[in-house]
Amino acid sequence: MKAAGWPVAELFDRPLAGLFSVEPLVDSASRSPSVLNGGLDKVNPLFWVTILAAASAIDLYQINLANDNKKDYFPGNLGFDPLGLYPKDKEGQLRMQQKEIKNGRLAMIAITAFAVQEYVSNVGVVEETPFFFKPFLGLF
Repeated sequence: MKAAGWPVAELFDRPLAGLFSVEPLVDSASRSPSVLNGGLDKVNPLFWVTILAAASAIDLYQINLANDNKKDYFPGNLGFDPLGLYPKDKEGQLRMQQKEIKNGRLAMIAITAFAVQEYVSNVGVVEETPFFFKPFLGLF
């Protein structure tokens, strides 16, 4: 789920940019902005400030939770579960934590692979592998 943002950005950036009359962030080869592809300078500085402020606030909140020495605290547990998906039993909780760690690691590998693939092939992920995105390509 986490790595889905990269191709979704490539699919929806141009239509959304056109809707709001702004310049799209994907380049002429439909590649997402990244350190390897360039284009990060086209992102509004207010976005970077907002992301940095939000990440800092979450980090400070987590540091405060860790300093309170609560019995049920562990790194990453911010007490946010609006859908109630976190299991109540200890075994289920450990299984869920392990799944989340593996999902996060896989997403990091996928994002790295997307960036490298786009840099090497000079083509966006969606255009490189259209068979994965065929249902969405006809929308625009």
